Amino acid sequence: MDENNNGKELFDTVTLSAEEVRRMAETAGDDKELIIFGEGDGALSKGGVTYQKPRSWPVILAALLGALLGVLITVAAIGIAFGGFSNITKVKDMGKYDSSVISELLQRIDAYHFGETPSSEELLEEASHALVDAMKDPYASYFTKKEYEAYTSSFNGNYYGVGIIVQNPDGTSALVKRVYEGSFAETAGIRKNDLIIAVDGKDVKSVTGNELVELITGEEGTTVDITVLREGAEQTFTVTRGEIYVKRVDHFVLENGVGYLYLTSFSGNAKDEFKAALEDFKAQGVKKLVVDLRDDPGGSLWTVIDICDMLLPECVICSMQGNTTKKTEYYRSDKDMYDFELAVLVNEYSASASEIFAGAIQDNGRGKIVGTRTYGKGVVQSTFTLEGDNGYLKLTTDAYFTPNGTNLGGTGITPDIEAELPEELRQYEIYELYTEHLNEDAQLAAALEALGE
Repeated sequence: MDENNNGKELFDTVTLSAEEVRRMAETAGDDKELIIFGEGDGALSKGGVTYQKPRSWPVILAALLGALLGVLITVAAIGIAFGGFSNITKVKDMGKYDSSVISELLQRIDAYHFGETPSSEELLEEASHALVDAMKDPYASYFTKKEYEAYTSSFNGNYYGVGIIVQNPDGTSALVKRVYEGSFAETAGIRKNDLIIAVDGKDVKSVTGNELVELITGEEGTTVDITVLREGAEQTFTVTRGEIYVKRVDHFVLENGVGYLYLTSFSGNAKDEFKAALEDFKAQGVKKLVVDLRDDPGGSLWTVIDICDMLLPECVICSMQGNTTKKTEYYRSDKDMYDFELAVLVNEYSASASEIFAGAIQDNGRGKIVGTRTYGKGVVQSTFTLEGDNGYLKLTTDAYFTPNGTNLGGTGITPDIEAELPEELRQYEIYELYTEHLNEDAQLAAALEALGE
């Protein structure tokens, strides 16, 4: 996970859907064991793929649902892995690598340290984190089993929580920024702009964002009492915690007849939702389309390939090369496509799969890219299961390239049309822009101008 100076976080490794697992099973060799956490139960036999459902973890932060951007806490999605490609393999043989130094250190500490000493397991976990951190790779990580379960907890649009997004507490309360339609919070009566002042009777004045997360989240089927201030009056709502589905795509037709589609991430059911939106636009006679990828941190390789395929003619979408590929791998679209005139909105928080999409549209001359330069993530991470149930290792192993052969690492996509948001709008989520400030959105206006509107 990479965090920039503005406090917005971008998730950089993708988790895999059932469809991706099946595809990996078709191509995996007999000498590779793939341990893949996904939806559903059971195993796939081809290629030695083991496919198992993740166990629920009570600290999966599913209460607040959304991207962890700015001061917003995404309680629902802290375990979402976004914005790259992930090959998950199991390390079976350490070979020439000697762990005797670590073993001796642990033994000496256990035998001779005077005073309170962490357990050997705790020391080993800390040492593993430090070893990977010493690489100075912003995308490399070591995970304990519990950390990895949290990291990979949300990949299919379903979360366990109450279904709200809130701001960090400001010393007095925490503002509810969004209540998801059909969520447990909405059913209980919580509304947007409520001010949370207590959770289960505990005042939130002095709690941190993470502490608020822990107060709201909990086991599926349990309840939490959330006390809010609404128009100066206190109200307490008992909210059930449970499974919530969060859409990846919002879409509607603007007054000028142009379709607007906002994609939060290339994960979960994004492909199906994206296609359904295109079908809806087609049925309404829409000819021009704005695809909004602002603040979209990325997602699944196969999802972005499938979505690009819907909008591109027969061409190269992207390529990948590095330590997990024997040669450069090319990903291509077929000739069938939805023939909308396109403009794509991006900003500095559009990363990874978002950049693959924008690069494919730009390099193939399929539409105009509008906004500000994208994040610039052009590398791929692979996740390895460590032997002996000792955690997981995520390493940068490959790089991806746009159709013209450009690697986006550190540079990102330069828009065809540069457009900035007004300063007073930069505090808002994209959801708030198109629901409350649509006519003030200068970047959207620039995209519409690019489409001749």
